[in-house]
Amino acid sequence: MGVVVLDIPGFRDRYPEFSNVTDGQLALLFDSATDYLDNTNFSLVINLDKRQRLLYYLMAHLAYMRYGDKDGNGKSGAVGRVSSASEGSVSASFDVGGVEFRYMWYTQSPYGMDYWQATKVYRMANYYPGV
Repeated sequence: MGVVVLDIPGFRDRYPEFSNVTDGQLALLFDSATDYLDNTNFSLVINLDKRQRLLYYLMAHLAYMRYGDKDGNGKSGAVGRVSSASEGSVSASFDVGGVEFRYMWYTQSPYGMDYWQATKVYRMANYYPGV
């Protein structure tokens, strides 16, 4: 089966918005991503290309949460979707209603949401009647 090896130039090609994150930080993010998605021969994600894509979603999510992107997005500490905003005296509200607790953390970035949706198939139970 094999394992995914971090390809820093490949990650940077896919996510140029994280050019502010150093190679060393990317290596740490990759290591952290494997805490969420198994990167061993025993992983549920057998296809290595798909596993790499999922690990990179996680890396991008973690980078967004920890460092923000080069345009200053991310690192807001806000959870959920913006339900209202105003400009004078700056105010914003975030709505997490309807969001299941188990994936709230992933909703804090578009990359986390991509990961959550892409891994849905691995969170579903399989029923095999008569087996």
